[in-house]
Amino acid sequence: MFALRVAPLCVLFSLSQSALASRPMVTDDAAVADAGACQLDAGLYRGPAQAWLTPACNVGGDWEVGIGKGRVEYDGVRHDATAAYVKTVLRPLTETAWGAGMTLSGQRTSGPVPVHDRAVTLLFSAPLGAGLVWHANVGGVRHAVTGQGARTWANALELTRGRAGLSVETFGERRGGRGWQAGASWSAIPNVLDLDIAFSEQRCDGVTTHQATAGLTYTWQR
Repeated sequence: MFALRVAPLCVLFSLSQSALASRPMVTDDAAVADAGACQLDAGLYRGPAQAWLTPACNVGGDWEVGIGKGRVEYDGVRHDATAAYVKTVLRPLTETAWGAGMTLSGQRTSGPVPVHDRAVTLLFSAPLGAGLVWHANVGGVRHAVTGQGARTWANALELTRGRAGLSVETFGERRGGRGWQAGASWSAIPNVLDLDIAFSEQRCDGVTTHQATAGLTYTWQR
């Protein structure tokens, strides 16, 4: 587990990988929830320990708004956390044409040294055929606790076969670290309930940590 007193930028990089993207990925896709739909993402993380509940709803057709609550553990202490985002589609993603979008997000964690991140991210997704989609993110994040900003990036390949899905991705933050993640999902109830797991490795300032996650996404119509 990262220790804030030893490597603050590594802590900020690790905690900024909250469950705002489509589970189980860190890389976000250029799509929003269907019109009239809401979804609830729930995830448990180890390394550092986190737990998140993030409800989100489609607003106005091309927009998605989500607000999450979580508990994050670092330095051996549990802290309350909140996250919020607004996501829009700039070009719709289809089975045959690429799509683009953008998110504005923020995350705050309580404690003696509060963590407060603000980020803007451009999203790109392109179908490669046979259920394979490439996702790419580029943006910037500002960490209020250090007063520093950094460029961010992420790339992912997502493969869907029937009810099953697999993903592999790399992501990073300039001066903050980089990592990779592999995930799998299963549609237990198609278009309603998806289950997922993932494993990632993150490196920062010569320190390597591993994180395992498990979660679900529940979708319903308003």
